[in-house]
Amino acid sequence: APLAVRHAGPDFSTFLDHATGTWRGAVFRHSPAGSGSLRATQSVHHVSEVMRACGGAVQGVSECGGLGEDDLYLNRAAGGSTFFSFGSWALVSGGCDGGCVHLCLCQDESRHRIDIRLEEGELHSVSVAVEGRRATPPLATQLLSGQEAVASAESLGGAWDDLILTGVPPGSGAGWASQRAVWDLCSSAAAEEEVPLPEGCQLLPGRCWVAVRGEGDGAVWVEGGVVGEASCKSIGHLLSPNGSIRRVAFRKRQRQPSRLPSLQCKYGEIATDAADPAAAAALDAGGRAYWLVHEPRTPLEALPAAAAATAAALPRGR
Repeated sequence: APLAVRHAGPDFSTFLDHATGTWRGAVFRHSPAGSGSLRATQSVHHVSEVMRACGGAVQGVSECGGLGEDDLYLNRAAGGSTFFSFGSWALVSGGCDGGCVHLCLCQDESRHRIDIRLEEGELHSVSVAVEGRRATPPLATQLLSGQEAVASAESLGGAWDDLILTGVPPGSGAGWASQRAVWDLCSSAAAEEEVPLPEGCQLLPGRCWVAVRGEGDGAVWVEGGVVGEASCKSIGHLLSPNGSIRRVAFRKRQRQPSRLPSLQCKYGEIATDAADPAAAAALDAGGRAYWLVHEPRTPLEALPAAAAATAAALPRGR
């Protein structure tokens, strides 16, 4: 099993660099009991620094607009807020019955804001905003046009590098404060056949997902994530019934570089079964064909004669 090592925790100054500004995109709401087509509307969020009352340092950030909820204030010293490097954050407000877990997963100049509302320890509804800081991202444009853009779990197979940053309160009975939490980092490589999504999660439009499950003694695990082309990010909370935070986990899975073999295009004689019409059709008038060879130098396939003009533009083997 992979070992966890003590970590200094997220960097607040890096968070500010990537989180503040005006974000524009699309917002929609989802209910497990609901039905019907996607209804996304334009959204705008303004994120700004909040200074300490006595001055001299940034105490947190405020966020307003967009989802029709109350404005949010994230205090890095208290209040159920958690900040992560490169712009992501989380905020827990209320308990497991009627409370809400607000998540923001940032990737370069775009982000997903996911608000997960709970009722009796179960998922009640979700609000999602897909936004960009410099411009409306293409994914938000798709949502506004009615395209759901749901990630397919079947398409996520492959090898992944797995990083999990986990934080817990500094002592038994201590309240949650991001800057005082004890952080551990665990890294491993996921198996190639493993899909980087939790079992039973709900796939949502905008290439995101949520998962809510009971953990015994009334505790609830609440997690939300985003599926990108080359990485998957998520933030999860283990909550007591009253909404106090027992554990926070930020997870990033990065797709490992492709290990596809190099290919060469050859032109020449190739062994074929003369009785096979498809094989015979691959040969030109001189009994030759274009064919592809991978590293072990075994032909992958013969190209049909109709593709000769395209193959001729490729380097020929000697």
